[in-house]
Amino acid sequence: MMRRRIFLWMGLSILFTSLAICGDLLAKETYKVQQGDTLVGIARKIGVTPGALKAANRMKGSLKANQTLIIPSPKIKKVSKSKPSPLPRGEVYVVKKKDTLAGIARKTGISVAELKEINRLPGSALKIGQKLSLKKPEPEKQPELLAEYTGDELEADGADGAILTPDEALAEIERHKKESAALLGKWSSPDEPKLLVDAAMGFLGAPYRFGGFSIRGIDCSGLAKKIYQLFDIDLPRTANEQARVGMRVARSDLSEGDLLFFNTRRTGGHVGIYIGNNEFVHAASRKRGVRVDNLDTPYFDKRFIRAVRLKGNDDGL
Repeated sequence: MMRRRIFLWMGLSILFTSLAICGDLLAKETYKVQQGDTLVGIARKIGVTPGALKAANRMKGSLKANQTLIIPSPKIKKVSKSKPSPLPRGEVYVVKKKDTLAGIARKTGISVAELKEINRLPGSALKIGQKLSLKKPEPEKQPELLAEYTGDELEADGADGAILTPDEALAEIERHKKESAALLGKWSSPDEPKLLVDAAMGFLGAPYRFGGFSIRGIDCSGLAKKIYQLFDIDLPRTANEQARVGMRVARSDLSEGDLLFFNTRRTGGHVGIYIGNNEFVHAASRKRGVRVDNLDTPYFDKRFIRAVRLKGNDDGL
């Protein structure tokens, strides 16, 4: 009899324990709708989607107060193995153990060929700790006009002789300079220098032609001679000869209409007309024709020889 009671109590204990556990599980897997609840709000509270909640309870209508909802188990999202984002260019990649060029190319988004070119790699062998640059070095910038004229020298205008250095060219001009260099004329009015500049600018865009003397084709000394001819000054034909007449002036004291001489291929082989603001107009070359350039650009700055004034007022200005 006693044994039966013991088994009975044991059975009841197991039953109550099972019911308690089931109650806990049921409490965790259901939700009782309260006044003011919405499907979206409930879904947000319990961490599932509204669609999953609706499907688990086969809902067709609206929610009712005190309604018990089954909470569906949330689905575990599969974590996709995404490719690593390429490293931004400009950084340095340090080679790790088991790294290969192909692997580094995938990581960085830079091709194997580019990696080899940037880092000057003769082969595919890498060393642990080796640093690989991921960006091509920037080319050194050259001054714009210096690069523009490199390989396309300004045209000389028929002066004979070998190519001279700037010092030799200056010495040659000084040897031929007249003992009593002076102005060749006077301006008739204060506005006349500006008129001369306007006349020179009228030739802008004209093609360069060796020995030319018109708007259809002209060389550097031809332009100087042509313009000054309009203002009653008869200049020699070549730049070399033009450099020997008139009054020499300092570069810091330039005035509109002054002639500027540069050492190019020949002695005093190039001439331009100063127009103000440190600029001059000249017949540059076959490719560029008559154009305006700045005296301070590296190309002209290092080739400048002298400036000559042909006309002025009573004070030589």
